[in-house]
Amino acid sequence: MRQSVAVAGPLAALALLTACGGFAGGTHPCTLMDTPAGIRVEVHPDLASRVAGATLTACWEDTCRKRTLQLRQRRSAEPATPGNPVMTTESATATEDPAAPPDVPERFVWPGFADVRDLPGKPVRVTLVFKDERGATMFDRQITVTPQPTYPNGRECSPGGHQAHLRVTGEGSLIPR
Repeated sequence: MRQSVAVAGPLAALALLTACGGFAGGTHPCTLMDTPAGIRVEVHPDLASRVAGATLTACWEDTCRKRTLQLRQRRSAEPATPGNPVMTTESATATEDPAAPPDVPERFVWPGFADVRDLPGKPVRVTLVFKDERGATMFDRQITVTPQPTYPNGRECSPGGHQAHLRVTGEGSLIPR
């Protein structure tokens, strides 16, 4: 019995240190923090204000990933309740439709970031398409970029996801950052 306790104690301590991150080289803490793999797109505000829909397609080897790109942060509408000073034509005693689905919070999306989990650290062909409110294509450009690893805990620790950063100028040029 004493032998199993003597082995279990150090194993528990090792598991605790591993779960909390640990240290690389004995001096720098490496946490379990990670960064998502993906492509960040900055769009000139004048152009972004006219875009109703945006898609980003990233292709490498025989793989393509198409993502909807949200260029501006959307604010969720606050409910009109008696304590909320939002003007409404509904009465405060209006009942909800029992057949209506419950409000489910949407997953947070960084404006201008396309999450591409398997984005490699090799050349990727990116196609960016913007459409206006009528659905007409107003921007359609391609560029090849090489995503780089990110280091959320510093270069002494394991890298996070690969990322690339693009910029669309007011003149309509698509350039790597």
